Amino acid sequence: MIERYQSKAITQIFSEENRFALFIEIEALLLEALSKHFGIGKRDINELRSLKGAVDTAAISSQESVTRHEVTAFLEWIWSRLPGNLKVQNYLHLGLTSSDLMDTALSCQMVQALDLVMEEHRSTQKILRLLSLKYRSLPVMGRTHGIHAETTSLGLKFLGFWAEGARHGRRLKIAREEIATGKLSGSVGSFASGEAGPDEEKAILAKLGLSPEPVATQVVPRDRHAAVLSNLALLGAWIERLATEIRHGQRTEVGEIIEPFGRGQHGSSSMPHKKNPILSENLCGLARLLRSYALAAFENVALWHERDISHSSVERCIIPDAFHAAHFALRRLQGVLSGLIVNEEAIKRNAALLGDLTSSQAYLNRLIASGMARKEAYALIQSASLRAQQEHKSLWQMLQDEKGVLKAKLKPLKPADFLRQIPKIYQRTLKKGY
Repeated sequence: MIERYQSKAITQIFSEENRFALFIEIEALLLEALSKHFGIGKRDINELRSLKGAVDTAAISSQESVTRHEVTAFLEWIWSRLPGNLKVQNYLHLGLTSSDLMDTALSCQMVQALDLVMEEHRSTQKILRLLSLKYRSLPVMGRTHGIHAETTSLGLKFLGFWAEGARHGRRLKIAREEIATGKLSGSVGSFASGEAGPDEEKAILAKLGLSPEPVATQVVPRDRHAAVLSNLALLGAWIERLATEIRHGQRTEVGEIIEPFGRGQHGSSSMPHKKNPILSENLCGLARLLRSYALAAFENVALWHERDISHSSVERCIIPDAFHAAHFALRRLQGVLSGLIVNEEAIKRNAALLGDLTSSQAYLNRLIASGMARKEAYALIQSASLRAQQEHKSLWQMLQDEKGVLKAKLKPLKPADFLRQIPKIYQRTLKKGY
């Protein structure tokens, strides 16, 4: 990921230092499991663990230029650092293959990164919940196709985003459970060439916070990784939907909700008056990236037989980048929501543009409830609505001359009439614990 969108915490998780430290811990746990067979002492294993804080990535990289294999380069670096430790020399990596280290470490990294993303997601949800409660009774014009439809509540809009975000939270939790999977079952997943079997594998992985892959090939199946990136892409789609609402709300002719604009900030290099929704636009762009990473992850699922390495180069790019993008986007979204400007005057002004024409459906339904045929009622309301626009009158004024309306004893509607069921929507949504 380019530096502009990097997260320091995500960078640390996917650093080579952290990756090789995880390799060392996996090897140390394996030696502990093998100690009963080969008499490997704690001192030998502790000597190996002491290298976790002194990983020399440059030396490993230099060795890889010779071996053309990063895991053997890593092992040779360890052997060079512990020349007198014969137990480690002999039994390090016994029964393992490269993917046992690489895939198990990658799962650990993805769990760590998901925990950070989920923490930021929870923080975002808290802000959305507060906004939904703060503006639950503020009438705002609902729009379909970008056209005024009926009155709704600004808080209800935020509650909808909160409810969707809660679904993403549950999906991320499931994705975390699925990716918290490792393997130490050897070259084709059958434990054929080592002393450690399924029981030892389970015990070792448990210490890493992982579960065993039930039926592994040489790798952890990539549907697990695709599920994580798919859920990050869905998270991005949610962020984009919210950002798009803000972008439309900030348009000059709307002006209802506006991004924070900092002191000294410039909206344009040429037009000093501009205040552009650049943060929300940026979030929409990051969401596109997240979708592209998910697509690449799907391409990685189908590998040849027990494995090939066509997935490797892809994952080295898309997995860290996807977590960078998601983590950065959530933090940016929090900043936008926390500083969001709600222009209640613009909201009232816009709601008045069509007057009570947006009550047309409510009047239609009341006429139908009074016994009028739907087709007749629709024609009556539509005709009155069109005439009201042409004559610059209210719909209620136009309906006063209609016999069917007088017979139905309709009453004029107010914005509050459209919000009467909203408390129940809040109750069922918040009660469900979305």
